[in-house]
Amino acid sequence: MSLHEYAAVVKNLRGVIYSRLKPSEFEERLTWLGRRFRYRNLGLTPTVLSTYEEVVQRFLGKPLLELKPPVKGLTELVELYSELLELPVPVVEAYCYASMYVSPIIVLDGGCLGDLEPIAVDRVLVKGPLTDRDYKLHMRIADYTVLDFYRWAASGALEALRRVSEGLDASSLVEERAEKVRADKRRFWRIMSGEGSPFLLYLDLLPKLVEKATPDGASELLERYGEVAPATLAIVSAVVV
Repeated sequence: MSLHEYAAVVKNLRGVIYSRLKPSEFEERLTWLGRRFRYRNLGLTPTVLSTYEEVVQRFLGKPLLELKPPVKGLTELVELYSELLELPVPVVEAYCYASMYVSPIIVLDGGCLGDLEPIAVDRVLVKGPLTDRDYKLHMRIADYTVLDFYRWAASGALEALRRVSEGLDASSLVEERAEKVRADKRRFWRIMSGEGSPFLLYLDLLPKLVEKATPDGASELLERYGEVAPATLAIVSAVVV
């Protein structure tokens, strides 16, 4: 992907889709999204595109965009994370693409939240159904969450990997991210409840990476993917619609 193509997509993208729905249900959900949230471009990762290839053809261009690896090595890095952390490739792929495209994940099926839970560090719960107005406002806020965290989170991830590679403790950096997330939840005060169903998950791959990676493994990761890895390790919001 050329730099100008990537810049144009990042500027206009409002979410990266994650789903395990049946094709017919997926199509219904896309139609629902298209009616209620027009003018929002949503991205399809390679796995989601291949899974729903026949269904998505009439949606491509508007509102759906095919997401391609913006840099070399991303596909291999996703596979490395998946193997090291024992996580499904579609989950890691959705997270890494959302991070690299500085965008939230849009979860089309609340039933597949269990897929994302292993990398969820916090959540926003709501009671009862939300209005379209609630969704529009808080999807926009979720977008700001990823953007506002991005530079700080990516830089912190690089520092954490360097510490692990040197055999040093990176737990303080992980805890700092958790504290930032807890503070960020206040953005959702209009809908947030102490109980109920998840509206949003905060996703962060770094805690599991710090836990699982050895010094040698972190050193190799930095040597092979040092230019790419930090961009795949942002704090990503995942909105359930």
